[in-house]
Amino acid sequence: MLISKRLTLKPLMESSEGVHLTAYLVNRGQLSHLRTQLRQTIDQTYEWLKPIMTTEEIHRFLEPIDGLLIDSSILRKMKGNVGIFRNEGSFRVLNIPVEVEQTCQVATSFHVKPLLKWLQVDQDFLLLGFERQAAHLYLGSQDSLRLVDSVLFPDSFKSPDDLGDYASLTDTFSWMNDWIAELTRATKPKLFLAGEGALVEQMLKKLAYKQTVRTAVAQSFGKQSLGEICSTIRRILRTDSKQSIESALLEFRIAEEENRARKNIFQISKAVVQGKVRKLIVTDDLNIFGKIDKKSGGISIHPFDQDHEDDDILDDLAQMVLNQGGEVIVAARGDIPKGRPILAILDKENQELEKNKELEQYEILQERFG
Repeated sequence: MLISKRLTLKPLMESSEGVHLTAYLVNRGQLSHLRTQLRQTIDQTYEWLKPIMTTEEIHRFLEPIDGLLIDSSILRKMKGNVGIFRNEGSFRVLNIPVEVEQTCQVATSFHVKPLLKWLQVDQDFLLLGFERQAAHLYLGSQDSLRLVDSVLFPDSFKSPDDLGDYASLTDTFSWMNDWIAELTRATKPKLFLAGEGALVEQMLKKLAYKQTVRTAVAQSFGKQSLGEICSTIRRILRTDSKQSIESALLEFRIAEEENRARKNIFQISKAVVQGKVRKLIVTDDLNIFGKIDKKSGGISIHPFDQDHEDDDILDDLAQMVLNQGGEVIVAARGDIPKGRPILAILDKENQELEKNKELEQYEILQERFG
């Protein structure tokens, strides 16, 4: 079964309660600069934790981060920016290949907007490449590619020029369909196919995988052309990422006409707590610090990060929507109409339920008062 970024990041996005430290470090290629930011992170975290932990507890909490200063081998290996995630039960250091600001936050959950942006702009993909006697499946992203597995075709398959011979691969194609279905049970990236046209066409007839791109990305496949093929796929996915923001904003405008859109953060918070938000659009250019009442959805906004229970409300709302099975789009504030920090699209089913309740209440009033 494939393990994608989304699966590996899921525990960070779902973690809540207790003390959570999130730090993002800007990597300019200088180890000394990373170490300076790390020292600042440790000092800031110490100050945050003094009111709620003993000195011994703070040292224990910061011990793995102190370890990064003592042994800088992990930082030295980082090609992109750095994300540090620490709570009382776990510690993770991640290479973050998107732009971040140097930040340090202590809250009751991790700060995940940069992770959401990463998932949005650096989508995983599958590439199934057909050579004459074998097929190869790769898992890739914007900056990585690895071979998942290869399958050899039967010896009876000889001539790619004779389309009739592809019939001999029927069982192989069926097996590959089941194989891909099994690999993608937990994660479903887009699947691209490359190879001789008729061969790809026969495979497409068997593929039930819904995330399959139905047009071959290349008419031939070989290890010598792998880099070029992946470059094409990456360009396609970068375009898709930009279009996802445009599509979400168009969907918001349509939802406005149906009274299923919300712009006010107070209204949005209540709708999120009630499980009514299907899609959330949040800016990554702004943090709004405060606290959310998880029962009522009421929020209190603070001018700055006051204590370890304060967090970016936009970040918290995004996490809640994700955990409810909704979708979150991260956009630059300049791309959102009037520079609003957050927009929400409500679920149609919830809207229908509200209408039915209002109708029932109206009918009851009619019966009582004529």
